[in-house]
Amino acid sequence: MDEEKFYANAQAALEACVKELYYEALHVAETYMQHVDKYENAAAGWGSRSTLQLSCTRKGNHLDLKWTGVKWYGSKANRKSIREAIPKNKETLSYSKAKLSEYAKDWEIDKVMETEGKLNIIRRKGTHIAKALVALANARRVLRANPEDQDAADVSSSED
Repeated sequence: MDEEKFYANAQAALEACVKELYYEALHVAETYMQHVDKYENAAAGWGSRSTLQLSCTRKGNHLDLKWTGVKWYGSKANRKSIREAIPKNKETLSYSKAKLSEYAKDWEIDKVMETEGKLNIIRRKGTHIAKALVALANARRVLRANPEDQDAADVSSSED
């Protein structure tokens, strides 16, 4: 079989993995939002509302699963919100409980940490798949730069 076809099949499989991880992240986020909606619908007043936002986006083969904090400023009649990025650990790709607790309400912090645990696994898998896609693209460049090696590989595989 043509080596280029192997690479194309591998790329398609890896891209399918990214797509599946994205749908998994959406499901996790939806479960979290159902929890928030349930509590907020029963609670009275703005003071009990969550000041955390969760976003799950996919751009090409990159997943961006992040928490954002919301701070409110101004009088009740003229309130404005400012979104603040919450830093995550660069090594573990996770958000710490301390950082998330700055924005999370007491009623939601357990669900936030449960959700973050699931999203962190998805983030880590996505990072490895993205690296695999880069490595695969580099291998394809080497193949295209050395077409004579492809011809030799085709001859030896047909002799087997």
